[in-house]
Amino acid sequence: MNVRTIRWVILLGIIAIITVILSQVFWIRKGLLINQSNFETAVTLSLEQIASKIEIANNGKKITEKPVVRISPHSYVVNIEEKIDLNQLDYYIRNEFSNPFHKVDFIYQVYEATRDVLVFEETVSGDIKNSTIVYPTNLPVLTESKYYFKMNFPERPVVNSVMLFVWSTSLIALTIVLVFFGFTLDVIFRQRRLSEFQKNFINNLAHEFKTPISTIGISADVITDPEIVNDPERLKNYANIIKNENTRLTGQVSKILELAKLENDELVLNYEKFHLNKILGEIINSFNVRMEENEGDITTEFNAKPDLVEADKVHLQNVINTLLDNALKYNDKYPKISVMTARDHAGIFISISDNGIGIPKEFHRKIFEKFFRVPTGNVHNVKGYGLGLNYVKMIAKAHKWRLHVDSELNKGSIFTLIIPQ
Repeated sequence: MNVRTIRWVILLGIIAIITVILSQVFWIRKGLLINQSNFETAVTLSLEQIASKIEIANNGKKITEKPVVRISPHSYVVNIEEKIDLNQLDYYIRNEFSNPFHKVDFIYQVYEATRDVLVFEETVSGDIKNSTIVYPTNLPVLTESKYYFKMNFPERPVVNSVMLFVWSTSLIALTIVLVFFGFTLDVIFRQRRLSEFQKNFINNLAHEFKTPISTIGISADVITDPEIVNDPERLKNYANIIKNENTRLTGQVSKILELAKLENDELVLNYEKFHLNKILGEIINSFNVRMEENEGDITTEFNAKPDLVEADKVHLQNVINTLLDNALKYNDKYPKISVMTARDHAGIFISISDNGIGIPKEFHRKIFEKFFRVPTGNVHNVKGYGLGLNYVKMIAKAHKWRLHVDSELNKGSIFTLIIPQ
């Protein structure tokens, strides 16, 4: 998938998600307004019923057509001018507002109409039920003047459970969509990055294989010359060249196959006990030849005592050789490499430090990914597959070792392998 297609996918996905979010906000707001409107309508109808009952009880008929006035979102006035039996009013109010829709606390107040003076007030809990309502007989009967009453709701009603369920479900669905979209983008970028790595791997593979194949071809042409039999030394030399290049190709193929086995958990580790310092000494003695060719210097400091470890010796040797090879290859000056071992309560430490080009901090974690190579623009002085450190990490993981890198650009690197006790 090219960059332009990815951008269009991201843009369309973001537009779709924003549309869904705006839609959810619109319908939630719409639902709240509907809930508020339904509450106000229900309150108004209930208060009109109460007003009608009081007027019929006093006059034998309903007098006021629309007695209820909403003066605020929390307050309603019932404009009747009647004598009021508070026992009767309390019973009517509790009955009307025992409906589950009205599960909210409220206060009703009775005022003397001519002077607009508060003469009675009662607070009622919103969890009243029909089965608990009784007709009171201890409240006064207001007959000295004419009165009206007011209903106050200190808190707005909560959203009913059905709407909460619908909204919660929508929000959960939206969250799942967002997570899935993020996961999809992550997969797309990973696949694109993997595609880039694989492309670079194939290019590097072609370069790495081209030289030994070309060398083998030239040597084979020389050997097929009939005159070569007259020069046994030359024949032996070209035969050795073919053998060495074949070994080199076999090693490269084997490393790729071993990585595949590691990823598929098919690798079988052959554990054996051996002295670590001795094995490291043997590896460094062989590596010294390459260091001398590059006018480099390698120092050792083997402080791990006792140094007996149990591991797959072959893979440990490959890991150390890979780290030493990188320390030598990625160096633009006279190479200086130090190999140190130490031991404490956590286990044995193997540190390999160099004075090479170093690794920027942003790539410290990525260098262990398959095919990854630190970007160097269009300059590729060092050929490779981007598999070496991935192999090191996989072997460390298979052994349950810990691997730590400390590196700074242009100041060298330190790779530390920790083998637990």
